[in-house]
Amino acid sequence: MLIQGFLQVTPGVFAIFYHHALGKTTAKKADDQSLSFILGTEIATAVFFLITYSIITFFTTENNFLNSTFLWIMAGLFFALSVFTFFCYFKLGKKNKNTTKLFLTRHTAESFTYHATHNKNRTDTIVLGFLSTTAELVFTLPLFIMSSVEILNLSPRFNFVFIIAYIVVATIPLFTVRTLYRTGHNLAEIQKLRVKRKTLFRIIISVSYLLLGVLTFISGVI
Repeated sequence: MLIQGFLQVTPGVFAIFYHHALGKTTAKKADDQSLSFILGTEIATAVFFLITYSIITFFTTENNFLNSTFLWIMAGLFFALSVFTFFCYFKLGKKNKNTTKLFLTRHTAESFTYHATHNKNRTDTIVLGFLSTTAELVFTLPLFIMSSVEILNLSPRFNFVFIIAYIVVATIPLFTVRTLYRTGHNLAEIQKLRVKRKTLFRIIISVSYLLLGVLTFISGVI
C-alpha cells in the first residue's frame, strides 16, 4: 500500500487535468470532474486487483503453486523493481533536475498530457483515470499478486476489507492534490512540491520494494 501511495504517474496526470479543468470551467465543476478521474482510478485498481486475486485463488486451489520457487521468482522481481525505481523511475540527468519526468516514453507522456487537457465529458475523465493507473501496472501487478497471496492467509470475511483498504490508499495522492487546488494552490506550486520531494519518493519506493524482496526471499527459504 505504501508503494502504491507514492507512485507518481496518476497524481501527475491528475494535477494537469485539474489545472486545465479550472481554466475551462468553474471551480465547482472542476472539483466535480476530479471525482470522476478518481473514480476511474478506483475502478482500475479494483479490476486489476480482483482479477489477480481470482487467478491466484484458482491456481492455489487447483495446483497449489505457492511454493518456494514462486516466492523466489517474486523476490527476484521485487529486487529488480527496487533497482529500477531508484535509478530509472524518475529520469535522471541535469536537464531533469528540476522536473518530475518519469519513466514513460515521450509519446505516452504527450498522450496523457493531451487527453488531460482535452476532456469533453465525464466518461472521458473516468477513462483517463483508468488509463493513467494502467500505465504503472508493471509496478503494481507484483503488489497485487503478493497481496492476493497474503489475503489467502486471512479469514475470508477480511478479504474484501483488505482490498477496499488498498483501493482507498491508492486514491490518497489524488485527494491530496485535490485538496491543494481547493485551498488556493496552483499547478506551478504543486509541481514545485513534487520536484522537492521526488528524491524522497524514489527512496521510499525503492526501499519498500527491497524490503518486500527480502521478506519474500526469506519466506521462500523457510
